[in-house]
Amino acid sequence: MIKKFNIVILLFLTEIFTVKMANAAFCSLRDPISAIQILYDEGYEFRSLVTTITEADRLMVKRQLPFTIHQGEVGKHTLYVLYKDNRHIGFLQARSEWAKWGLVEIAWAINVDRSIKGFYFQRCRSPQCNDTTSEEINLVLQNKNVSQLKALLSEDGKSLSPEGTKLFIHAPSIALLALRSALKTLAITDISWARDIKKL
Repeated sequence: MIKKFNIVILLFLTEIFTVKMANAAFCSLRDPISAIQILYDEGYEFRSLVTTITEADRLMVKRQLPFTIHQGEVGKHTLYVLYKDNRHIGFLQARSEWAKWGLVEIAWAINVDRSIKGFYFQRCRSPQCNDTTSEEINLVLQNKNVSQLKALLSEDGKSLSPEGTKLFIHAPSIALLALRSALKTLAITDISWARDIKKL
């Protein structure tokens, strides 16, 4: 009886630890300095804004998009605000997406007007996640806002629209993942960091 009780406790603690580790993997920017140098350039300063993404925020994303962020993303997350010559020039945020080949981690650069500046894959196990694919997707997504990005998706958000299909020829599955991630990134930035952005 004691052995069974100990096994149950051990399984329970293992489950809690696993969930915490999975949640910690979401939206973690591995190296902000490197990300800034890759997506912006040198000579930038940044400060971090930590906020709590709530279940209500998830529901608000769902109202704006045909999908929402993962439940594991509820909790504290960081948005990096970039400055150059004491002038606010953009944001930086990381997002993780589930894919058939594992967790894909994407670093996103966001313009002040909340359009996409660019991205790079922090972690992706698909052979299609290469520099050529990233460049092609970046060219399409660059400077697009939420409504322009949504036009590249089907109505249910599960596939590319005819326009998106024409633009993403070489790696449509990676492009779809990046497109959905871009939309979630812009939506959650405006929802969860609304007060902080207004102060800027």
